[in-house]
Amino acid sequence: MKKKLVFGLSAACIAGAFWACGDGEIINADASLEGLAEEVVIGLGLGEGDIKNALANCEAGAPGYEGCQEEMANPPDIIETSSETPASSASQTPGTSASQVPHSSSSILRQTSSTGPIGQLSSSSQAQTPVSQIVEVSSSSVQPSTGDTNYGTCAPKVSTIELDSSTTWTFSKGAAITNPMDMMSAKLEWTFEGGSIPSYTVTGSTTSEAVTYTTSGDKKASVTITTKNGSGVVQCSPLHVNGAQITGCKCMPTNIQPDVSQGQSATWTASGCTTADGLTLSYSWKGATADATGLVATAPVTAKGDVVTGVSFTVANDDNSVETIQCDDAKAIDATKPDYLIEAANTGIEVPAGEASITIAVSYANFKCQPLGGRSMVGGTITCGSNVVTIGAANEQWYYIETPCSEPVVTVNLPVPATCAVW
Repeated sequence: MKKKLVFGLSAACIAGAFWACGDGEIINADASLEGLAEEVVIGLGLGEGDIKNALANCEAGAPGYEGCQEEMANPPDIIETSSETPASSASQTPGTSASQVPHSSSSILRQTSSTGPIGQLSSSSQAQTPVSQIVEVSSSSVQPSTGDTNYGTCAPKVSTIELDSSTTWTFSKGAAITNPMDMMSAKLEWTFEGGSIPSYTVTGSTTSEAVTYTTSGDKKASVTITTKNGSGVVQCSPLHVNGAQITGCKCMPTNIQPDVSQGQSATWTASGCTTADGLTLSYSWKGATADATGLVATAPVTAKGDVVTGVSFTVANDDNSVETIQCDDAKAIDATKPDYLIEAANTGIEVPAGEASITIAVSYANFKCQPLGGRSMVGGTITCGSNVVTIGAANEQWYYIETPCSEPVVTVNLPVPATCAVW
């Protein structure tokens, strides 16, 4: 008797570590097939909860699950529509038998031997069938709707790629697909604007093949999904393809310790950006206000302890390239209200672990903190104006942290209590 790998609702048996045979017999799967079952479920965009819920609904005869028990007893065969090259004597590596030809991690095996349970690979007559895929449901009478987000969403794997690079696109089912098992026989017809593959059709898989882009700019894609209950067209989130590269950009913390007693604001500067000759650069800021040049941005603070976070700038050129650079956070101080005060050089004050503002009421050239009890200072920081010094084990100064400094206010963030001083 020819064994059949069960799809439709009966594929839930796979998630439960069972195989279903053509005569409805349920047998335990070999332990080595557990990973394969996971691949099938993941490739179809289904979660373990989807499988369990579908089984429960089938057993209870829930609406929309009519006939599922008959499906389990009479499973369809697999129809192969893969674009992969079959392993034949003309294409396989010399000295390699057909049964030794590797299959992709997203493939499944179809049993063609007339003996032995499914999962035993004992004969060269067994075919390795990539999971591309499954019996298609006729949709000749189904009229697709346009832009129906109820059917789901789709997006590129990453939102931005470089020129001549590739990415895949993924569909995620929406509320209109109430039965998750419908995804196993769903047909997805992809279209890709400006891609190496103008269109691509697949059954039973929610991820497209890799698409390469050789021109820059924003690229659109859409997918028409057809199930036995209907059809819908889903517009995908766009992909951005960079052109000529933009390199060297940095966000310099011009003043990330603004002193509110002096009416200061937090300030950052875009620096170092370069691109190809003949192209111009433009800048825009998020979380701060840029000046006329677009290179310097400020954010107001009104009280000691005010924090400015999430500042960034985006730089673009004439070839559709865009880069976004994150900036350091800023925290306001008040020199008239210090957490701690140093009034003389070479005289230490004790500062507890954590963040603290220290006002120095004396001229000095260096600032230093040394831990109490000789404990490690790794991870501690000193912020002196725009200069931030972090101590790490790599610099072998694990027991103290110091920096040249002459600012009237220094902020420290200490992992352990320490004695701090200036000289």
